[in-house]
Amino acid sequence: MNAIYYPKKELSLDESMVLWRGRLVFRQYIQNKCLKYGIKLYMLTEPDGLVIKFAVYTGVFDDMEGQGNASIVVLYLMSEKLENGHSLYMDNFYNSFDLATLLIQKNTYCTGTLRLNRKNTLVEVKKDETIARYSNGVVIGKRRDKREVAYISTEFKNNLVVSTNTRGHNQTKPEPIVNYSKFMSGIDRQDQMQSYYPCIRKTIRWYKKIGIHIEQMLLMNSFYLYNKYKI
Repeated sequence: MNAIYYPKKELSLDESMVLWRGRLVFRQYIQNKCLKYGIKLYMLTEPDGLVIKFAVYTGVFDDMEGQGNASIVVLYLMSEKLENGHSLYMDNFYNSFDLATLLIQKNTYCTGTLRLNRKNTLVEVKKDETIARYSNGVVIGKRRDKREVAYISTEFKNNLVVSTNTRGHNQTKPEPIVNYSKFMSGIDRQDQMQSYYPCIRKTIRWYKKIGIHIEQMLLMNSFYLYNKYKI
């Protein structure tokens, strides 16, 4: 992909799963995924599902394991894309104040949710209240609607904008949350497209499943690029 295509400004980073329920030392469980058990892939994609780069998580055998591994993963997947003004969207597993500060120094913006127990997050907020604090070009905000949500951004301020939900109702939300919801769907779209024509069978060994999954990603990328540049 580095040789044939350069992505647009918006990029999303998240995990994907290759189904595997057998014994494997680095098998993972992710609760909010359709395939909850399997081999985890860290993936960098465009919002439409085009895969730019990925890495297989292999546990203790992995150079990206240990303390601060989330930042290591982000910097590895973005290594060829730093210093070019990209907007990176990530969930609360990756985001932190220190990582956001490091990325903005490398001319790369980041936006996404933030874990409430991370350092430099904010105090309690009341219902329908939004608060934010700014430091070194980073905004950390917290909003409470039905539940508390913390978020971080180095690109957008904490301006309230009108957003239309799936039912057609207008809601007022912070600008970082609106853009996060808009551009954070790349990995889910990739998983959705692959689920329509699955090539995986139970009897296939795990490393063959990874190989087949990679071939499917290549086919999907070819399909996206063909649709984008066909005459």
